[in-house]
Amino acid sequence: MLKTADSANGNAATIKDVARQAGVSIATVSRILNGSAGVSPALTERVQQAVDALGYQPNAVARALKVKESHSIGLIIPDIENPFFPALVRGVEDMARSHDYAVILCNSDGVGSEEERYIRLLHGKQVDGVIFTGGANSDSSMELLSSLPIPTVSLDRQSKRVHMSSVVVDNVYGAALAVRHLVELGGRRIAFIGGSPQLSVAAERFKGYGQVLAEYGLPLDEGLILHGDFTYDSGYQNAWLLLEKEREFDAVFAANDMIAIGVIECLAARGIRVPQDVRVAGYDDIRLAGWYKPALTTVRQPVYEMGQEAVRLLLHLLGSPTQDMVEKRFRPELIVRQSTGGDE
Repeated sequence: MLKTADSANGNAATIKDVARQAGVSIATVSRILNGSAGVSPALTERVQQAVDALGYQPNAVARALKVKESHSIGLIIPDIENPFFPALVRGVEDMARSHDYAVILCNSDGVGSEEERYIRLLHGKQVDGVIFTGGANSDSSMELLSSLPIPTVSLDRQSKRVHMSSVVVDNVYGAALAVRHLVELGGRRIAFIGGSPQLSVAAERFKGYGQVLAEYGLPLDEGLILHGDFTYDSGYQNAWLLLEKEREFDAVFAANDMIAIGVIECLAARGIRVPQDVRVAGYDDIRLAGWYKPALTTVRQPVYEMGQEAVRLLLHLLGSPTQDMVEKRFRPELIVRQSTGGDE
């Protein structure tokens, strides 16, 4: 019967301790722990008993350095407080877990220097790949990623300067769905409140807005266009600016749901009713959108599925590192609710 070894000075057991306990060489222990063939079942059982008795934990980092595989994925996102991202993260984690990969989550706050710090950290930890969702000024971060030998998938973002495999949504199409809906309800002076135009998704949603106005022969009024960031505060403050400037508008397309909710709260504070006086549509269909009163008309992105697809694509890149760039593009759908006069 194997005895529990007294690891030297109370330190964690080592592979040497396991070999001594089982009465085999260190090389044999290593082969068994790495699943190599050619070791008898009896010897494997003896080593496993020693591992269990000692509570031995293999050094995952050391193993990764040796075999160039850590079974871990780095996921960099810009804002964990934005309700859009938890569903995205969940999709990544669930798919990664189903393939026995761990996910290292990094929240950059959309700051380029933080993105680059996390990229270097993940490279140092020998992650097998990175899924990257950048902030408004992420071109240099993407350039850093492309310079490193780490398979990378850009998720929900695209760069004009750096080309890499990506999973995105057709934001131009999605924005057009929302704005066309507002026009068809009678909207003629539709305000746009968006995120930073340097961010690809924000620029694409603004493009969809402009395309529909042109389609219906409506003017693109610069006084009705405001940019900020994808937050409640930005929506509230920009709606307040529209009202203070006494800009006439009968509808608002907000480039995400948090902006839209900020807009509605600002309008309510000024005694303006939604949808009776002004119709408001958002983008994302975060969980709060259906619970909020009035329930928010919005463009639904398949967020969870996007996270899953990013992992699938990354695993494909790991198996075929020399393949050409791949883009997976999803199409969103319009969800009509009370904020534009729907019954839901």
